[in-house]
Amino acid sequence: MLGLSAIFLSYTNSPQIHQMNLKCIDTLVNSEDFITNFNLEIIFIESNKNYRNNGYHLPQNVKVIVPESNFNFHRFLNIGIKNSQYEYLALCNNDLLFKPHWFSEIIEIANQNPKILSFSPADDGEHWKNNFELGYNIRTHIKGWCIVVKKELFNHIGMLDETFDFYYADDDYGLTLKHHKIPHALVKKSFVHHLGGANTETRKKEVNKDFALITHKYPNLPKYFYTEGYNWILKNEKLLDGHLKFHKKWGSPKWISFKAKWRKIWS
Repeated sequence: MLGLSAIFLSYTNSPQIHQMNLKCIDTLVNSEDFITNFNLEIIFIESNKNYRNNGYHLPQNVKVIVPESNFNFHRFLNIGIKNSQYEYLALCNNDLLFKPHWFSEIIEIANQNPKILSFSPADDGEHWKNNFELGYNIRTHIKGWCIVVKKELFNHIGMLDETFDFYYADDDYGLTLKHHKIPHALVKKSFVHHLGGANTETRKKEVNKDFALITHKYPNLPKYFYTEGYNWILKNEKLLDGHLKFHKKWGSPKWISFKAKWRKIWS
């Protein structure tokens, strides 16, 4: 029987986050007939090193892994992937509410289109004309908060690039798929509601460095950073660091856009 390994990243540092985890699990378990139609495995990769001593308890069938290393978005997902057992993986935030038949809808599209190895559900407020929409646009096609993949995908692209510890992880994933010519589909009738970053708010508050200090620390920034469209990145050092990693691997946004247009013309 076909199976799903659902991998969640969590930083449980309050009763509110713990309750959100429980609600997320509850909506997932009740979204499909996982006894009759699918096998289900739930894995939580927990960033709180004191999690086991803080009195938080998830259902017994949930596997909780507390890595020794500090949080890294792609590394923690890779840990979940390596510890998973089923042929479909859901790479998820923990601030999600799963709607009925969300996974069945993805499987239907997957069965009809075997070359598609990567999928995202729609948020339940979205409306699309077609049953699925192919594309690599972040937040439009690729929902970083929930990506469902066939496990064989990693035979083609390798494991997720751990250079990207948080910022630009979704962008790197999208361009990696595009580089390997592996289509990604947003599935119209698969609905998962994203509550909107409740778990990452602590991280987003991490140090807003003064503009001048950052530009002094990074004297050789590409010139486009000093244009009005990009200078906001300079106010967040972790965001800047992520962007520079992305730039080093893929090039400037202008160059990426140029290559995409060139390939479209000559394809």
